[in-house]
Amino acid sequence: MIGKVFKIFREKGGVLKALDLWEWYESLEPKDQKRIKYYFSLKSIKDMRFPFRAKHFDTGEVNNPGYTKATFLGTLAQTALLDGKYEDAEWLYLKALELSESPYEKHLILNDLVMLSQKLKDFEKMEKYARMDLELFQEYKEELKDKNGGTLPQINSYELMVYLLERRGDKKSALELLEKFQKEGVPHPFYEEVKRRLTA
Repeated sequence: MIGKVFKIFREKGGVLKALDLWEWYESLEPKDQKRIKYYFSLKSIKDMRFPFRAKHFDTGEVNNPGYTKATFLGTLAQTALLDGKYEDAEWLYLKALELSESPYEKHLILNDLVMLSQKLKDFEKMEKYARMDLELFQEYKEELKDKNGGTLPQINSYELMVYLLERRGDKKSALELLEKFQKEGVPHPFYEEVKRRLTA
């Protein structure tokens, strides 16, 4: 009872308040709240460029946090990843994906999920997250181009999906995907080599 009263009347501040995450945070299971707070504290200790200390998580006045809801959780996911806690990293990335507000943000998070799946050599998840990313391509294409000086950069999901389709023996789909993104202007470092192999 006392705990509930304290929860109602305590001052809500910090990064959670600045990013309007209090309601979302309090809707989580206590064990998940602890996970988020733990990786925030860990990042505040290990990353000298991180502008916050552990106390800034839920107390004090924080102005201009420099993150969106999704990028905030994404940076905690990276901390979990660097700490070798892959299950926590994936969970945090998926929470970030739920809170992302633009296709470009979703692309960045999905790219990290693809890389995490590659690290774990989980082919099923590699394909799942790569497909999700490529399905969003038309929605984030222009912003990605703008942020890359007017040209599209390499896209990990594209290269990976071509590889996965070829690995499965579906050369037709792999070639179609290769040519589709080539026409869009997305570079593939081994385009000619892969095309020769798929058309052999």
